This record gives sequence, structure tokens and C-alpha cells, in this order.
Amino acid sequence: MKKQIFGLGLFLISITFTSCNDFLTLDPLDTVSYSPDFWDKESNIRLSTLDFYTTYFPGYRSGWSRADWFADTNVADWTDDIAQLKATFFTKVAPVSTRGSGWDFDNVRALNLQIHSIEKSALNDEAKKHWLGVSRLLRGMEYASLVEKFGDVPYYADTIAQKNYNTLYKARDPRTVVMDKVLDDFNFAVENIRVSDGKPGLSINKDVARAFASRFMLFEGTWQKYREKNNEAAKKYLMAAKNFAESIMNEGKYKLCNNYKDLTTSIDLAGNPEVIMYRAYVESIVTHSLMAFQNTEHEEKAPSKSLIDSYLTKNGLPISQSGNNMFKGDKWFYDEIADRDPRLYANIDTTGIFLTGVVDVWAVSGYFGNRFVNESLKYLPGGTSSTCITDAPVMKYNEVLMNYIEAAAELSTLGAYNLTQKDFDKTINVLRDRPSTSMPHVTLDGGQLKVNGVVINDPKRDEDVSQLLWEIRRERRVELVFEGIRFNDLRRWSKLNYADMSLNPDLNRGAWVDKDRYVQWYNAKYPNKKPLTVENLKGVHLDGGGNSGYILPIKDKGKMRTYSEKDYLYPLPKDQITLYESRGFKLPQNPGW
Repeated sequence: MKKQIFGLGLFLISITFTSCNDFLTLDPLDTVSYSPDFWDKESNIRLSTLDFYTTYFPGYRSGWSRADWFADTNVADWTDDIAQLKATFFTKVAPVSTRGSGWDFDNVRALNLQIHSIEKSALNDEAKKHWLGVSRLLRGMEYASLVEKFGDVPYYADTIAQKNYNTLYKARDPRTVVMDKVLDDFNFAVENIRVSDGKPGLSINKDVARAFASRFMLFEGTWQKYREKNNEAAKKYLMAAKNFAESIMNEGKYKLCNNYKDLTTSIDLAGNPEVIMYRAYVESIVTHSLMAFQNTEHEEKAPSKSLIDSYLTKNGLPISQSGNNMFKGDKWFYDEIADRDPRLYANIDTTGIFLTGVVDVWAVSGYFGNRFVNESLKYLPGGTSSTCITDAPVMKYNEVLMNYIEAAAELSTLGAYNLTQKDFDKTINVLRDRPSTSMPHVTLDGGQLKVNGVVINDPKRDEDVSQLLWEIRRERRVELVFEGIRFNDLRRWSKLNYADMSLNPDLNRGAWVDKDRYVQWYNAKYPNKKPLTVENLKGVHLDGGGNSGYILPIKDKGKMRTYSEKDYLYPLPKDQITLYESRGFKLPQNPGW
């Protein structure tokens, strides 16, 4: 029985902070006095740190609130993985208010105070370094997230006096300056955080620090390469991403679990050899609703044709590759999914397509996503409400492997690393050896990837992307699908055009449906049900306009999502720009906003 959980808000820090979303209007940090009765006790610091867990390690969140898994949040929807009945548009205009904009330095303030207080504490040297490492890890994650969203941001490392306007209203620091500070925080954290602390899998330890550092450094390294065209900065951050990931791999502590789907449907992830960190859910204490979202609601946001087509056939080749006779075509659902990468079967319901007019719970693309559905709980209250208790993986070894191989491959394009077969044998080929996946190994030959001696040649490959990087990115997409990272992947690769429905037809496309054939099949399969007619399928709109074609989720082109260059960075709230101006300072808006 699960009893250990984190981040329930059971502890309220004894120092009171003024409640306000605007960092610049908070009471000055230097008026908060250091209290040795609190900060000299390691148990108090541990509890204080727990208050940050649900911010930085939210898992599936709780109740009816949703994290960026699968769909139904901006970050989850703004990708090429999801077809939608109503497109989730990129932000149209800059927000008027700071509230909800993401331009928020409350956590920076709180973490700087915690760091300042720990530095002054009477803890022994080992404990002090550990908790400073934990606090600096979280500060690094906070600033890395701010940079991911906004680019240049003001960097604050110290407490600030209320009237020190030159510091309070300082200019935005260049993102490389900030990310160098973040890397310093990560390096300190990895050097000083304990190998083991607290409950395994539920507490920050050295592996958690290294894994998250690899994620954030991979983002920044590729952003610098593709968006900033700064190869020197790219090499620095990519090398850090590679080294953080490799240090975990070399210790041999983690291995892949046997069943890929267990990672997202298990009632208890304790002891799972692949899970570096997870969030536990406990009946009547903290529960979530992600399974109910996939299990009981109409999937007006469902897997796209683009995503389905990205899964290889069982021989390791793209479905459109010339000579790939294993692919049986997509004009019948059961042919389409036959002999495919088994990870596809862990992410969609393979019993059939779910059409409006046929079933009560349907999917806008026909493909019904079910990665988070635990079959044993499917029809119980936990599967149909906000009382689900399946644990959420917060960080997994499979992502560490993907971070490593991508960073290594990118470094090789910059002349900073010699990529070899060994790199693939300890990453992608390990993933493909998972018993539930069992896909053929890739081999590196002259800068290209092969399977079983055949060069992988995807006719749908983006011409701007090398064959090698294209296949690494494909592997990342299918291995980590619906985990809330695809949007940032597209941003850092400078490929938000993939999420543009006007440029990517397969994003606004679902399964192929021949209504006459489907009706005939349905009535033969379910003779005891009320006979189905083509008229029942009138709500299934097809791109051909007749009785056969690909499902067309959005008919009105004016309602499809498009992107522009400004969408790579979030807009700053207007009230902050005005506040700066009122004090005689300038806070420039991001380009295009």
C-alpha cells in the first residue's frame, strides 16, 4: 500500500511571504530576518523544500487540474501530435496582466531567500552543501524555464532592497548570461546533492539533478544552434547535456522496465528500475483525473495522422519508404496498425476507430489515445473521475538515454564529438531491446542509420534535417509521446511550422474511413446491436467530401492553427512594461509582440 507522497502542502513555512504575483511589488527581501530556530534544523529545510515539489515535479497534478500530458493544455496541444476539433491557437496578443503570464519571479525570490538562509545556518558542512545544492537545482530549473519561455530575463542571485530601483528594474540579461548561471547552479547541485536522500524515487537526489540538468541543457544547446546560430554556446550546453546524462548511464543504476506502458499506468511505481523520480497518488489524499480524461471524455483532441504515421513498421523502416512491403496501407484501420512499432499499441486503443454516431465516447481523429488507461481500473471510479491513483513518472531513464544520443549527435555536427556505433548501442538500441518494444537495432554507417543493412530513407523527411537527426528525433517522439515535451522540442529545433495546420495536412487529418465498408463490417461484427447505416456517420467529415476519405477534424481553414516567428518566445505582460516605464526604466517586449 502506497503511503509516501510528496508535495501535499502539509507544511506551511513559518516565514510569511506577501501574496502577490508581481515580484516587483513584494515586500523587500532584505526585511525578512534570518531565523536560526528554523534554518538550523535540517528537518525544517526538508519540509520547506517540499513546498516546491508540486511546482517543479507536478506529475499528473491533482483533482481535475491537468499537467501537460497528452492534451488539453496549451503546451500539450501546440504540437503535431494532436488533431483537434477546435484548434488551440498560439497566443494571439500580449497579456495585459502579469497574472498567469509566466513572467513571475516569486519562486526566484523564495529560493534566493532559502539559499541565503542556508548559507548562514549552523548546519554541518555536508548537510549545508546538500541543501544548497537542492535549492540551487530548483533555482536553476526556475531560471531555465523562464529563459525557455521569454529568452532574456533579469537575473537575481541575491536579496534586493525595496528602494534599490537600479537592481529591481534592471535590464533583461542576455539568455547566455542567465544560462551560464543556470549551468553553474546545476554543476554545484550535481557535485553536492546526496546520492540518496529521503524516500527513493520521491526525493531530490544526485540522479534527479543530473537528469533534469540534461533536459534543460539539451534545450538550450539546440536552441543556441538553431535559433541563435551561436555554435560555441551550443557546444557548451550540449556537452553539459551529454555529460550529465552519461554520468547516470555509466553508473548502471537504472535499466528499462519490461513493459513500456507500465510507466504511465502503474498504481505503484516504487521499485520500477526505469523511474528516477515519480509522484505517488494515494486514495482519499491526493488523486488525479488524467485517466478519466482519456477514458470517458470525447477526445476532441486525439492522436493526429502525423503522429500515427511516424511509427515505423516492425522491420524498422518508415511506412512510406520505397520497398517497405510490410506496411499494408492505411485504407483500413486494422491494416494500418498491423506490424508496427509496438509502442503504437501502447498509445492508442487498437480495438478499432472511435467514430461519432457509432460510440458515445469518440475520438475526433478516429484514433483513440489510451496511454494513461490502466485496464484494471478502467471502469472503476478511479478510471472515470478525479480519484485516480496511478503514479506519475516525473523523470525516467528512457529520457536520459534520448537526451544523451541527441546531444552526442548534435555535437558531432559541430565537430565537437566523434559519434560511433557505441553511442547508439547504449541508447536507442537499448530502448528497442525493451521486451514490449522489440524493434531491430540501428547501425551507423557513413553518417547514416541502417536497419538490417537497409538505409533508412523516409520520403517525408524534412529536407533541412539530416537523416541521422531525423531518425533520432523520431525515436524521441514515439518513446516520449504525450509527456508534455514535444512543444519545447519543436521550439528548440526551430520547427514550430510542424504544428501549423495549414502547412502540415496530416495534423488536421485522422484515420481513413470508407463509410460503406465500415457499416458492412460493423453490422457483421455486431449482429445483436441495432444495425448501423451510412446516415449514422453523417457527423464524420471526410477530406474527400464523399463516403470515403481521411477524417477531417476541422473543416473551416480559418479555424486552423498557424504559427509565426513571434511564437517562439512568449510575450511579456503589458503591465510590467508600464511599471518599468513609470520608474524611469525600460523593459523591451519580445520581437513581434
